[in-house]
Amino acid sequence: MAKKLGMIVIAFILVQFSINLSVASASVFDNKVSEKKTEVSPQVTHIQRTYQSSSTKQVVNMLDVNLTNTYTKLELGLPNPINSLKTTSSLAKEYSSLGHRVVGAVNASYFMGNGVPANLLAQNNEIMNYGILGDGKESPTQYPIAFGISKSGKAIIDYYKTDLSFTVNGKTYPIDLINSERTENKTVLYTPGKKSTGTNQWGIEIIANSASQDTSTLHFGDRFSGVVSNVTGYNTSGNSVIPNDGFVISVQNKELAAELAASVSSGATVEVGLAIDSKWMDAQYILAAGPLLVKDSKVNISMSTSSSFAASRAPRTAVAIDSTGTKVFLVTVDGRQSGYSNGTSLSDLASYLISQGASAAINLDGGGSTTMVVRNPGGYSPTLINRPSDGSERRVSAILQVVNTAPQGTLKSMTLGSIPSEVTKDASINLKVASAYDQYLNPIEVDASQVKWSVEGNIGTINGTTFTATGKGQGKIIAQYDGIRVERTVKVTEIEGKILLDSFDSASKWSSSAAKATASVANSTKSEPFRQGSASLKLSYDFSSSQTGTKAAYAVAKSPISITGQPDHLGVWVYGDGGKHWLRGVVVDGAGAKHTIDFTQQGELNWTGWKYVTASMPSNASSPFKFERLYIAEPTGSLQNKGKIYFDQLQAVYNQTNKEQAYTDVNKNHWAVTSIENLYEDELIKGYLDGTFRPSNSITRAEAATIIVRALNLKSTKSISFEDVRASHYAAQAISAIAEKGIMTGREAGKFSPDGKLTRAEVATLIKRAYQLKGTTSVAYRDLKSSHWAYGSIQTLVANDLAKGFEDNTFRPDSSISRAEFATFLDRVN
Repeated sequence: MAKKLGMIVIAFILVQFSINLSVASASVFDNKVSEKKTEVSPQVTHIQRTYQSSSTKQVVNMLDVNLTNTYTKLELGLPNPINSLKTTSSLAKEYSSLGHRVVGAVNASYFMGNGVPANLLAQNNEIMNYGILGDGKESPTQYPIAFGISKSGKAIIDYYKTDLSFTVNGKTYPIDLINSERTENKTVLYTPGKKSTGTNQWGIEIIANSASQDTSTLHFGDRFSGVVSNVTGYNTSGNSVIPNDGFVISVQNKELAAELAASVSSGATVEVGLAIDSKWMDAQYILAAGPLLVKDSKVNISMSTSSSFAASRAPRTAVAIDSTGTKVFLVTVDGRQSGYSNGTSLSDLASYLISQGASAAINLDGGGSTTMVVRNPGGYSPTLINRPSDGSERRVSAILQVVNTAPQGTLKSMTLGSIPSEVTKDASINLKVASAYDQYLNPIEVDASQVKWSVEGNIGTINGTTFTATGKGQGKIIAQYDGIRVERTVKVTEIEGKILLDSFDSASKWSSSAAKATASVANSTKSEPFRQGSASLKLSYDFSSSQTGTKAAYAVAKSPISITGQPDHLGVWVYGDGGKHWLRGVVVDGAGAKHTIDFTQQGELNWTGWKYVTASMPSNASSPFKFERLYIAEPTGSLQNKGKIYFDQLQAVYNQTNKEQAYTDVNKNHWAVTSIENLYEDELIKGYLDGTFRPSNSITRAEAATIIVRALNLKSTKSISFEDVRASHYAAQAISAIAEKGIMTGREAGKFSPDGKLTRAEVATLIKRAYQLKGTTSVAYRDLKSSHWAYGSIQTLVANDLAKGFEDNTFRPDSSISRAEFATFLDRVN
């Protein structure tokens, strides 16, 4: 009675367990917010859906496969050797070839730490990997469950039952595993590929030679025998060598080991049988995984749904079939990515699969392994379509792959290479067919020489495969090949002037990289240089590593910047650090080729302060262009230092005669603009960190000394001798040089007064001495007496037509001179 009552209780628990599973909710998949469907092969559709509930978001990718299509196959893909893990995309690419195009795949089996698949894998009865079952109720593979394609070509998801045994002396014993680790109470069959058994002493091993068949490859349905050459003793050394022409049966159960040791001796015949239940016999392949999710169109999960494995929201991969076995769904649900996709429990996944038409379904390896790759029509191999939770593909031990076996067909469609919808007059575009495919959606090679290109509308001409925009307006570029016509509408516009590509106000659009060096990018701070907007882009570099060879520091656009049309050149403002490096850039043309352009020649990034530099666009390329990076390079070891430069206002310039305003506060209407720009181009004067010249500001004695020393290329041979000029002063060397030459002296004994405002009289004396001017005149000014200390110098400048008085007939010798006035004096004398 007690025994019967116990069975009733167990039955009730099993029924209750089944009921709980069957009512699992699919609420996390109820609210579909987006869906995209693409036919990637005849009767194979890739579907991507997004679901949103109040607390979760799910991104589902599905391959809907109809096995009744003549040219559609669903195959098992394994790496070679079988324990060499590979990514899903790389395996799919390896298996793809003409007449055998892999159009989609998902990761499949679980695998061990050494890369060996964890569970049963078989193809055409060949046992590729026998594997193990999971240990305990928390394991997803505790029951023998598999997906496969039967000998009739229909998909199966069901339990399987194997029957492995050996017979010796008329008695038959079970075999538990093949080529796996021998554990307590297990009997393992080892074959030659294993080399040796790797066992301990707690068992016996029957070593058989002269096998009746090649045992390096085993199949379900095999029956073979061998002759016993040795039986090891219990509690003696294990790890037997496996004969090349035989096998080893290793037994760890102590009682069975004792029985066999007593009854089996050398010369005996041992026979091995390997069988599987009839529904799986002769299957095209068998892929074991788990747990079971759906059976007979109901949720039926073959493990505890309260376990953390089943209940947690995680990335999942599954395969499901309909009741006919002709429709298969390969499914991934991304997870562990808040805001993108949370992942799903097994109960919710099972319910969702039923809603999609699943009669049976099985869970495959998930988590970081969850991967789906898909080939677009006309593509040669599939590419990653989901977002693995690790951020990249994990290497796996097997894939399920959808294969298109159609022969080469006739052209159905073709796609043109990148042709912008709007181009600028005089721009050139390289024309090409990017891809083409036949009626089976497989790629077709297009003979480029046979493509007929033409233009509708008076917008341009075509020479070979190059379109040149010659007239404003709207028209079409047309390609015709093998009876297929494709057209692209193009608008031609005319751009005059320039287009800003990046103001560099935000460094978030840029990243850094380096070659044999270190580099970083950031926005300038308020105390650092920037010309316009709110900031410049600072590129910090360190070329001082011990490595030899050319070193480089890159500022790389995270998304290459599109360039409209065909500019004459690119320009950028650069605040240099005098490092004598090489400033270059990289643009990408319409064909995807990269071109290096030079903003300076090698060694000519040699200035300090702001300077505008340009780089010609590549002449051997066509639009549309994109700007990829700016960088400095240094091949010369002695110049491989560290420093920082700043970039501002990267622009595309369409007018060859474009002239940049040297300073942001000196426009073309300023009375001194010509002199200021002349001295800027001669690199005699420099502005401030913010790109201004401040023409109305009074010029200081230190500033004037610096400019004159630059103009005359003077060098100091003595240390600074003025007590109010420290050696660290920015103009210390210039003041020392100009004083040493007697061109400019102090205002009082031992003091130079570097911040003092320079007067017009001082300027006259300074220029006369600096340029050793001769001549005099006697022009009378109301405020200039002949006794004035600078009278002679002023008259010399007047005689050389370098200075004039004011309209009120004054010279104002003691008035301070502005930076614009000083630039004018200096421009005249130079």
